[in-house]
Amino acid sequence: MQDEIFDYCLSRYNSIYIATKQRLEEEVRNSSRNHTVSASKAKEIETASQLQAIKETMKEGRLLYPTNIPTLWANIYKAHLYRKSGISDPEIVSSVIAADQSWKASSGHAFEYMAKEIANLALANTNLRFLLQRDLNDLIREGKLSNEVRDISWLKEQVDTDNYDLFAVGQVGEDIYCFGCIQCKTSIRDRVSRDRELSATAMKAFFWSISLVIDGTQLTTPKYVNMVNGGTTTFEKNGWHGMYDMSHTIPGGRIYDLDMDFEIIRSHALQAFDAWRSQRQWFTNEWKALDMPIKHIHYYPQIEEEDGDYLMAAEDIPDPYQE
Repeated sequence: MQDEIFDYCLSRYNSIYIATKQRLEEEVRNSSRNHTVSASKAKEIETASQLQAIKETMKEGRLLYPTNIPTLWANIYKAHLYRKSGISDPEIVSSVIAADQSWKASSGHAFEYMAKEIANLALANTNLRFLLQRDLNDLIREGKLSNEVRDISWLKEQVDTDNYDLFAVGQVGEDIYCFGCIQCKTSIRDRVSRDRELSATAMKAFFWSISLVIDGTQLTTPKYVNMVNGGTTTFEKNGWHGMYDMSHTIPGGRIYDLDMDFEIIRSHALQAFDAWRSQRQWFTNEWKALDMPIKHIHYYPQIEEEDGDYLMAAEDIPDPYQE
């Protein structure tokens, strides 16, 4: 089954990527006076084609392999790396992935990497990014975070104790702020009580705290719904600012349906960073993102990335909160 799923992912990802890329390039050439594709447009097309390939491969794959969603996730990531690496031999790509202990540990770690990848594709042309724990650690070690000292001390403790999977950062001018802590779960049942406590800790420290879940079928039961939304005797307060589920359970309260375009993550992250920057003292567990179109949300120019590195000195983005 593993080989079958990988073959499917590799074939569908590549075919969707190529078809999307060709279509977008043709549209750009047809609308251009000199019938060419600029370097900046080519980068945009690359991002859009990757996101479409990931989204459609997962969408179709969920119908073909409904009981193997974590494996499907892992193999879409594998197919994604296979195309991006330019290596023609899938076995070499497999050996590279196997050599990475973060990948080798479990499909859950694959989900972390994939969630970061898709989130950052969705966050293109904004000043926000999701980072792996090790990337945030690099920023802390190099003194490149602009958070207050108490924030940095708290974040360092979370990194040292491996409490969260991803972190959300935003850039204003040359300043980079970490404002969110993200848990990535293949199933909500795994260590859910501990995860809820960690999330509550993050919210008490005035950070945006969310969970991304592949299999959220348990969210159809009152216990898990109440753990997320709160409002009961057992769970008085909400456990997260939001839980985003890919298994398409019925959304409600702070439980959201997460589609593969991650548009809801983009919307909520932009809202969270604006609120975190402007009204930090009120950014408690009670804060809740609004359902609103992307076009009505303020965002800033894209943070440039080069060779996988997060550039600290990006273009000069004005700080809207200064007089």
